[in-house]
Amino acid sequence: MASNILRASLRALSRPAFKSVVTPVLSATSRRVTPAIGFTPIRAFSAGLTRLNSGAVDSDLAHKLDEELQYEKSNEEASQPEFIKEFLDTHLFEIEDKPGQDEVSLTRTFGNEKIRVLFSISDINSTEDPEDFISEELEGAEEVEEPAPSFPVRASVTIEKNGKGAITIDTVAQDGEISIESVMYYKDAKLASDQSSESDWQRRGLYIGPQFAELDEGLQNLFERYLEERGVNAALASFLPDYVEHKEQQEYIRWLQGMKDFVAV
Repeated sequence: MASNILRASLRALSRPAFKSVVTPVLSATSRRVTPAIGFTPIRAFSAGLTRLNSGAVDSDLAHKLDEELQYEKSNEEASQPEFIKEFLDTHLFEIEDKPGQDEVSLTRTFGNEKIRVLFSISDINSTEDPEDFISEELEGAEEVEEPAPSFPVRASVTIEKNGKGAITIDTVAQDGEISIESVMYYKDAKLASDQSSESDWQRRGLYIGPQFAELDEGLQNLFERYLEERGVNAALASFLPDYVEHKEQQEYIRWLQGMKDFVAV
């Protein structure tokens, strides 16, 4: 009996002692922890994310892109421009133009040869001195307006014969003229057009030939006539800048459409 009374007394004494010691510690700890890692910083961080994800500029940008898109579409020709149809019908070339791609190719056959003319719309951005596009006033004479020169378009002409390899002639088309820059021969026709890293590595080790301007003048003239017979002539030189402008406009419209669709979502 005495031992039971003693244990009960000890339990009674221990309970207040436990509360008086532990409760203040927990309370103090709670007050210290809440400001440091409690809800207030989390709410502030969440509010910041909400503001960032709301995209306040998105609607303005999408609207402006749509305005530009509608303007460009209003000036877009409904069908293929006549100059393209006329050239393809007259000069026996077929055109390969993939939407979204920078390069365009023209192909045709000539006897036992396969001819490919490869060019890029990036040439429309070639830098030129603005003064080159302004007619100069001649001293002591009236100012004469002259047509502005077209931008140069680089075109790589590859001529392939089955089992005989290929040659690649790098040219520049401008103001209705084709200028030859270099002539290269490939015993393996694959090297003339294949864009793999292996073919590119093999081309780097080949002799590319002399500078075209350093060739005998008679030889230069014959190479020029050689291209003319194959349709790489003044008509092509006039066609390329016009087509590059047309293609660049089409790609710009696709770019506007894609950007607007992305931003608006």
